[in-house]
Amino acid sequence: MRKNTPMLSSVRLRNAYTVVELLVVIVIAGLLLTIAVPAFQSTIYSSNRTLAVNALQAASVMGRDVAINTGKDGAIVFVFDPEVGRIQIIPAIRVGTVREATTAPAGSGGGGGPSSVGFGDQPYFDREVFVPAPVGEVLTLPAGWMVRGYASPGLMLDYDSAGNPAAAWYNSMMYGGLNVRDDAKDEAHWVFPETGFFAKDAQVNGGSLDGSFSNVNADDPTARQSFMIRFDGRTGAVSRDTRSALFIDPRNSNQREPGGNRPDQYEITMRPDLAEDLEVWASRVISSPDITNDGIAYGRDDGRLRDQLIGNASNDTVLVKPVSRVALYDENKLALGIRARGVNRETGTIYLPHEQDQRQVDIQLDLSLFTDINNEEDVIERINSWIDGDTDFDGTVSFLTDEPDSRLFLVQSYTGELKEILR
Repeated sequence: MRKNTPMLSSVRLRNAYTVVELLVVIVIAGLLLTIAVPAFQSTIYSSNRTLAVNALQAASVMGRDVAINTGKDGAIVFVFDPEVGRIQIIPAIRVGTVREATTAPAGSGGGGGPSSVGFGDQPYFDREVFVPAPVGEVLTLPAGWMVRGYASPGLMLDYDSAGNPAAAWYNSMMYGGLNVRDDAKDEAHWVFPETGFFAKDAQVNGGSLDGSFSNVNADDPTARQSFMIRFDGRTGAVSRDTRSALFIDPRNSNQREPGGNRPDQYEITMRPDLAEDLEVWASRVISSPDITNDGIAYGRDDGRLRDQLIGNASNDTVLVKPVSRVALYDENKLALGIRARGVNRETGTIYLPHEQDQRQVDIQLDLSLFTDINNEEDVIERINSWIDGDTDFDGTVSFLTDEPDSRLFLVQSYTGELKEILR
């Protein structure tokens, strides 16, 4: 047999990789990944930011188109559900008005929640009702991208028919609660769509967790609050109406069949999540003196049924007010910018999740994310400063020391388009 010659052995040795050569290849691959991964992540981030801007701008124009095409006041409403984890922008139309009585006298600190008493000389609110529009598309922002609305000084207060102030809009303790004299009511704030922090299985705030109407306290307003951009149905221009309104957004409830039984006709009639046409359902609740067709004017439960279904006490409605400025930002960057460790893992925001086994609990920020502050007022102050562009919290916005990460937009009055505010 022919033996291997030294030349053949040398060729075979040269075809093999040495350990040094393998290490060089691994190092080069690692360097390429170090360069490529951040670049790829930056590309994705820029793409999502562009998608978020485009969705926000398209939604505003769509709100104006809805108003013009339907001849009714239109709007876009901003909602957030921690289970979805994203901001949704819903086109809406006005379908009517509901009247709710108040209880607080002028100048009181009680805030004037809705009451079950008859009107007569009793002050009241006339709140317009909006439902999702039959035309237009619900737009969803990319994950992590959020929108806040600008609540100008004093906007958090409503005034009833007698001119009494009421702390109705954004009335959690972080914004002064129901005290109309709290300093927070006279300050400007960038507010978040607080629409997903409530007991989903309770049809009425303070009511039974199985969705029934037992033990209902209709005087307690729902915690679901947000903002909208509103357009006049006659002209298509941005509406100048700054009063609070009700937007019907049926709960994503786990209690599809109250009591564990198949819903009877009464339950089907009462629940907007079971309605075939939400506009028809809302119009009937607003206009009919006999909501249930059972021969009992104003339905059951001592005449408070309308408040429970469609009023400010209902967890199927969101209390909204019009704004003309919005801010677009990344929630993770906001969290780091206001010196938090990050966002809450369950909600994807700086808010705590709502405890679903409790009927009523205040909306709360997750203070455990912070090491240098321990109260919500300071967190709110930092949020407002960061959104405005004061990222070092020195009281001024300077291009030398601040690095704004939020993008601010002003709604153009006649076109509905968003114009970016440069800082």
